[in-house]
Amino acid sequence: MQSPSRWLTLGFVVFFSACNCSNDLTVGNTGGGSATAGGAGTGGGSSTAGGTATGGGTSNAGGTTASVFDVQPAMMQVLTVPLGAQAPTLTFSSTLNGQPVSAGWNVDQGSIGQVAPGTGSNVTFTPSGRVGGLVRVRAGLNGQTLERVILVKLESTQNGVDLTDPTQAAQVPAGVPALTSGGGVGGIGGEGLGPPVTDSAILTALSTPAGNGQAQNLELLYPYDGTVFPRRLLAPNVMWRWSMGDADAVKLTLATSTGSFRWSGTFGRPAILTTTGGAFIRHPIPQSIWRAATDTAGGSDTLKLEVTLARGGQAYGPVSQTWTIAPARLTGTIYYNSYGTQLAKNYPGAVGGDGQFGGAVLSIRAGDPGPRLTAGANGGPSECRVCHSVAANGSRLVVQHDDGRSSAYDLTPTGSTETVLAARAEFPAMYPDGTMMLAPNGTLSPLPNSATPLPATGLSAISTSIGTPAFSPDGKKLVFNPINGSLANPAQKLVVMDFEIDAGTYTFSNATTVADFTGQPAETRPGWGAFFPDGKSVVFHKQSAAGIDGNGLGDLRSRKGAKAEIAWTKTTDAASVTPLNKLNGRNAAGASVLPSLTTPITLACTADGHAVGGIDPSHADDVNLNYEPTVAPIATGGYAWVVFTSRRLYGNVAQIPPFCSDPRGVDLVQNITPKKLWVAAVDLSGTPGNDFSHPAFYLPGQELLAGNSRAFWTLDPCKNDGNGCETGDECCNGYCQPGDAGTLVCSNTPPTSSCSMLQERCMATADCCNPNMTVCVNGFCALIGPQ
Repeated sequence: MQSPSRWLTLGFVVFFSACNCSNDLTVGNTGGGSATAGGAGTGGGSSTAGGTATGGGTSNAGGTTASVFDVQPAMMQVLTVPLGAQAPTLTFSSTLNGQPVSAGWNVDQGSIGQVAPGTGSNVTFTPSGRVGGLVRVRAGLNGQTLERVILVKLESTQNGVDLTDPTQAAQVPAGVPALTSGGGVGGIGGEGLGPPVTDSAILTALSTPAGNGQAQNLELLYPYDGTVFPRRLLAPNVMWRWSMGDADAVKLTLATSTGSFRWSGTFGRPAILTTTGGAFIRHPIPQSIWRAATDTAGGSDTLKLEVTLARGGQAYGPVSQTWTIAPARLTGTIYYNSYGTQLAKNYPGAVGGDGQFGGAVLSIRAGDPGPRLTAGANGGPSECRVCHSVAANGSRLVVQHDDGRSSAYDLTPTGSTETVLAARAEFPAMYPDGTMMLAPNGTLSPLPNSATPLPATGLSAISTSIGTPAFSPDGKKLVFNPINGSLANPAQKLVVMDFEIDAGTYTFSNATTVADFTGQPAETRPGWGAFFPDGKSVVFHKQSAAGIDGNGLGDLRSRKGAKAEIAWTKTTDAASVTPLNKLNGRNAAGASVLPSLTTPITLACTADGHAVGGIDPSHADDVNLNYEPTVAPIATGGYAWVVFTSRRLYGNVAQIPPFCSDPRGVDLVQNITPKKLWVAAVDLSGTPGNDFSHPAFYLPGQELLAGNSRAFWTLDPCKNDGNGCETGDECCNGYCQPGDAGTLVCSNTPPTSSCSMLQERCMATADCCNPNMTVCVNGFCALIGPQ
């Protein structure tokens, strides 16, 4: 059996699933001269202030100083660099006792800039033009190392979409069908990037607004203030509303708190609005700008958005938000379940379009603007594939057919291969390496040959009907909701057990109740548990209302009026249960901070159990419409990343009633259902009773016209030594280090064979380079918390 740590690169694959197929600083520095933080400078002028040094000077045995190693300039330098440019550069000189000496040079942040590899008495730092921030230039001589600090500030402005930039050109729709195809324009919906503002009076107004927007009730609907974003995802769509309704132009500004990045862009009404007749109520951040901004910002260097709108020759604003950027990327594949997908049509009866819709498992490659079909096909109901679970390493998934049979799909970067299973399982627990599954009836089966169950003991003494089970990322624990068994009032409990494999035996033991809602209404039940990467805590779906379907013990629904929130608990007891308020959309006092509709949208959604009007058409109760959490198996940037289903408003893109998601009862070609996938960062350093989650963001790339649910983040296949990398969790042997050419490649040893850097392999926290700020989580060094 393959170890779950064999597949190391964090990525996500999202699967949308349901219960069965029919359900639903600037310095005047130019050219190659240097500049100091206090003002302009030229050449390599010397300074004795600033900088950091390790090693110091050397001494003879008699105590007389023999040599002084120095690098100039020594003060922190500030380079203001136009985005995309590799100038100005900065030259450093090394001396020994005041005379030039050849030293070895390198930098600690190669993405910000580089020095030529090798030795010499002078070296030139060249900025990359792609990433700003602090970078340390290091010089080494005879066991001594000196560091000199540079702050690279990236700056840029633009007026209108830059069609010479392929990433921005992709954010302009070719026509009306592109608005809702796949994940929508840019993978986020809306009308894409607007043209230049050609009216000089409007440009002037946007720079000198007539008011702050309060009188016009100007507010941002999405993203949410305080959101934590990872790196390397698609840029968000900025959405607003105000009493003036329409807008003529918008100015967006992004700036970090340290000045390491600043950009502003002005945009007119997207051209497609001339065809659709819609109002200008949203505009995305250009993808190339988002990449540079988020690669620069990180941790305490926050990113601030300002939005100013123009209408009728006047401008108003800015309104602003501040976001934290986790200093880590999220890549890979996300698998999710889709009802109403246009990628596989296997059911009749849809109200809209051609009358056909599909139930299938889809996947999103991080950075792609739309999903791909993974399991399911065109045809009749027999081609429906839903109710899936996915192995943490991304090697295999198991789905359910319309007739109750199950299939395993072996997953590769290019596709999938289906094997119909002898065993049947709806939402089974998948072992992290994909070699086993645990069905809700308690049967443990090998994969893909599932005919002969594995000899498992200990579970049946607790329950023979387990709801929504899941293994921990290391495979050593199991969480589930017992439907029956030896525990009192089992359906209102969440249980964790140990799991051990020894010489062909499979043992479940040490049952611990980690959530218990006995004494509360019978509908208050836990389920859909998912472990944090360290296996020491779980998040879960806490149901508060069962909805029209009723409180059936075999299922915890997310449809027809069912209500739930996402909560957290430790794996040691039931006294630690803590609602994740910010994730759910609440403030510290528990009140909702999510937007609702001032004018409800009423629709007949008959297949969802209600007629004209809909359930909560104003979206006033969106904080209670959060379901089915899963967690990425590796912690990055100081956070665990939780992906969950929600029926909340997606700004002004998806606004119909929350439970309108069955295509047999509402036209989901003309209307965008809000049943979508969202992602939230949760601190690794949280404690019971304190909310340590952060506001969520919409997962880019999911199918816009479908109801999406039950997403799984999975690992990419790891890279062998010598292959290019960015961080160690991409590599089979766990380390990403500079190769002979100076570029980062996978390696089997830590830097200088000493400690492990962030996102490199570890066995214990002591293996990590700064154990006061990092912790070993699921085999990799991670920040203890947001920095």
